[in-house]
Amino acid sequence: MKTFHTYLTEQTEGEKLTHIEHLEDHPINNGQEGFHKAVDVLHAVKNHIKSGRKSPDLTMKHDGSPSIVYGHHPENGKFFVATKSAFNKTPKINYTDKDIEKNHGHAPGLVDKLKDALHHLPKVAPKKGVFQGDVLYSGKDVQKKDDKLNFTPNTITYSAKKDSPEGQKIGKSKFGLYTHTEYRGNDATSMKAHFNPNLSGFQHSSDVYHREPGHDTSKTPLKPEDEKIFNHHIQAAEKLNKESGKKMYSALEPHREHIKTYINHAIKTDENPSSEGLSHHITAKFGKQIDKLKTPKAKEAKTNELKAHLNHIEKNQKPLDNLLQMHHHLQQAKNVLVHTLSKNTGGLEHTINGQKVKPEGFVFNHGGEVTKLNDRKEFNKLNALKRQ
Repeated sequence: MKTFHTYLTEQTEGEKLTHIEHLEDHPINNGQEGFHKAVDVLHAVKNHIKSGRKSPDLTMKHDGSPSIVYGHHPENGKFFVATKSAFNKTPKINYTDKDIEKNHGHAPGLVDKLKDALHHLPKVAPKKGVFQGDVLYSGKDVQKKDDKLNFTPNTITYSAKKDSPEGQKIGKSKFGLYTHTEYRGNDATSMKAHFNPNLSGFQHSSDVYHREPGHDTSKTPLKPEDEKIFNHHIQAAEKLNKESGKKMYSALEPHREHIKTYINHAIKTDENPSSEGLSHHITAKFGKQIDKLKTPKAKEAKTNELKAHLNHIEKNQKPLDNLLQMHHHLQQAKNVLVHTLSKNTGGLEHTINGQKVKPEGFVFNHGGEVTKLNDRKEFNKLNALKRQ
């Protein structure tokens, strides 16, 4: 029988450790099928907003760190905490402070957060179940400034007025956590990650500020003029897909990963993506790789690989430009929804370097598959600039 450790390692590689994709990248990843998936998700999110309901299928992302796995071990019933190293081939599971020091002593800040999690989370966690969440703060992370309480777990600084409902909860607490995933199953071998966790068994403790998934769309009505813009971009994307889909998806095949890194680069530089820009991006990328090579033979091989990319792009300029334009329309339709959803910030103000920003984004669970929705131009660019 597999141990719980083995099970986590094997079963969650595709679900837990894999990067959640941006909605508009689905066609780049999976062609025609990916396009229809993106459009289906867009309509599903729009309908969710118009329904004015709250469910764990639509959640606001929290920019917490580190991500921790916690709960009662299904084999021995003991409460534990762990980082994503719970998914290592040799998992690091912590039942005591000594376990934390042994497994993570190289990172004092992480040790402090795990110890706080180990001490405080049993006050709220149910007696059965394993969960995953992102730490918002612990110890002395919460700072008081003027009439606000602030904490910065990663890139975004979260703030609440001291006398507000959220501020009062934060002020009384000793540990902050956002739980987003539950592992379900009758035993260790049947447990599987679910992104719509049932947290009804959690208890209340003033020591723990516990943010739960589920975004209340009753506070984020979709304006008719915004829905009109949304429909315009959906129709434009569908037109390009119908008229050029086969050629677009064939043209992107040799450049898939380069296109994705180029789009990220274009976001940071405020560039409008184009086939010409893609050529420049690939040339610069290969140029750095060629400069690092030591032998003429290796340099020649890499140069020929670059030429093949550039020749193929030149022959497929129109379908590649159409692909990038379709990507733009999907992104713009998504941004309408993100802007609408961002009107409800969950009682917390969001800033980066003092500049007010939208929440990090949202995650939508559609048919058991999750998709990320965020304003890439805002958050990803500011995130990159902060890390420079």
